[in-house]
Amino acid sequence: MLKVIILQRLVTHYRLPVFERLWREFGWVVVTSKAPPRATHLNLVDGDHDFIQRFDFEFPDPGNAFRCNVPLGRVLKDTGAKAVISEFSLRMSSTYELVARRRLLGAPITLFWSHGYDMGRGLATPGQRLGQWPRFALARMVDGHVCYSAEGKTVLEAHMPSERIFVAHNTLDVTPLQDLAKRVVPPPPPGQPSLLAIGRITEDKDFPRLLRVFLQLRERLPDAALTIVGDGPDAERTRAAAGDEFGRSIIMVGEEYDEERLAGHYLASDLVVFPGAVGLSVNHALAYGVPVMAFERTPRGPHHGPEIAYVVDGATGRRVPDFSDAGLLDALVDFFSEHANPKADYKESIARFVGEKLTLDVMIQDFSRVDTFLRARVAAR
Repeated sequence: MLKVIILQRLVTHYRLPVFERLWREFGWVVVTSKAPPRATHLNLVDGDHDFIQRFDFEFPDPGNAFRCNVPLGRVLKDTGAKAVISEFSLRMSSTYELVARRRLLGAPITLFWSHGYDMGRGLATPGQRLGQWPRFALARMVDGHVCYSAEGKTVLEAHMPSERIFVAHNTLDVTPLQDLAKRVVPPPPPGQPSLLAIGRITEDKDFPRLLRVFLQLRERLPDAALTIVGDGPDAERTRAAAGDEFGRSIIMVGEEYDEERLAGHYLASDLVVFPGAVGLSVNHALAYGVPVMAFERTPRGPHHGPEIAYVVDGATGRRVPDFSDAGLLDALVDFFSEHANPKADYKESIARFVGEKLTLDVMIQDFSRVDTFLRARVAAR
């Protein structure tokens, strides 16, 4: 069996089913830190797993979970890896060492795994594009790249051969969420319509924008309610934006990881709204059959993750082209005027989309092409 390792700073709980399937299907083992830093909001995996090996990664700055020194020589010696699929970060020492080892020593075969470009930085201005060049230069110096989306691949194709770029659609294991949706009895919706916003409350998610818009929406739909699930550094500003409606039509429940309680929030909602950058919460909402609304990616923002591709007009929800409060308000008013029961209207199209695009089986099928590529690369040496 070809010895392949997946190099990751951290292993989150939502990634565990993915890594277990990759191990069962291809024999790939995850290499990660023994003692990850506490400066992260992510729900991390602990305990022993057959497909996870832990090493003494160093995090020089306790307040920075991204800067990481990887003992790559020890990792390669102890695992005997012939190929590495590595998290791609300019703040990981392994990124540079893998390039140097591949170029100077000829081994190991290396693929990076990322969004394809820094989506938080964007590509709209000359300065933004210039800031992406170190990533592009490093990417083309190894064997290939695994992107989370077709968008990332399209950007990279301008800098390296297309046949060395792969897309493994970023998703969760949606099956247990769909099973849970059949069992959980949702609480009564807090209003009609019932909006849900979920995610880490950070500046790039722009929850205060949603509150400003929601307060205007209630002038048109006075029974509307908004529930916010999450916490973060922008929580206080978000609470202040709620004004007198905090605790009334606007409910902030804080951070929540219990999936059954999360299921209740999703199932009690009519629409999940993202006023800023989106991520895997899009997949989460669609797994529960709830339509999603988010802004289009524009030069001014939001700087979405690849999951914005899963917000498809008329199939999974609606994208808002006008990146403004007025644009979001108009979209919400139009949406609820067209859909008295949004989940019923979108039930079949969301189920079809999730089955075709967002299952774990689809992601593993994407990775089967990576496995074939690696085997051919090894055979050609």
